[in-house]
Amino acid sequence: MSTDLRPTNPARERVRRISLQSGTVLVLIALWVFISEVIKVDPLFVPGPDEIVNRAVAMSGQLPSALGYSLVIILGGYLIGCAAGALVALVMAYSAVVRESLEPIVNALRPMPIFALIPLFLLWFGIGFGSQIGLVAFGCFVILVVSTAEAIKNVPVIYLNAGKTLGASRRRLFATVVVPAIVPNLVGALRVAAAASFGLDVAAEFIGAQDGLGYLLINSSAYLYTDGIILIVAIYTVLAFILDRIVVVSTSGLTQWAGRRQH
Repeated sequence: MSTDLRPTNPARERVRRISLQSGTVLVLIALWVFISEVIKVDPLFVPGPDEIVNRAVAMSGQLPSALGYSLVIILGGYLIGCAAGALVALVMAYSAVVRESLEPIVNALRPMPIFALIPLFLLWFGIGFGSQIGLVAFGCFVILVVSTAEAIKNVPVIYLNAGKTLGASRRRLFATVVVPAIVPNLVGALRVAAAASFGLDVAAEFIGAQDGLGYLLINSSAYLYTDGIILIVAIYTVLAFILDRIVVVSTSGLTQWAGRRQH
């Protein structure tokens, strides 16, 4: 058996990958249309494309305001939580004393169900943006800190010993060995937090929200508007994809040294 190790044409490989990905999406859409329009499954369970469009038209007056409200919560909580989490993460990476002091807290945060904290955030911050942004920020903060704590443990000891052998100072060792070693994990945690912030937004809007995508989702669920539920989920998915791409593009220069490739 022989293996062809010749380099593939990048343009042809890109076209092949896009074709496969697009084909998967088209097959799923065709299956959805077949189930809803041909088999005629009850729209309560699988609404068709026409029901989704009609619901979007019916909600068109509410969507702009709801979108703006939710984006304030999502982006505000994401930026605050990730900034605080990254700062604490870097301090933990630099100082063994801080890391060991915070380790019990990190271990306690790891299994903690964030959604169970909704009553506490409501009690501490009241109804409104404060509690909603606080919940999203706390969830993102936990993701950053927990991921970084694991990344620090996985820094190869041989790298640290090599730096010390070459006479690197503590600060130099931190800047040239530890930080580059944990940056890929930080970037991954930023992407996980970006996706999680949308789910956290839905939970946050349980805290007395009178507007927002999560509020519309809750109302659609209460009135069994399955088409409305799917519409809001689709909007959340598109927004989450856009935020993920922004994170990937803005951090691409930080992980080029790692040699990550698309296979």
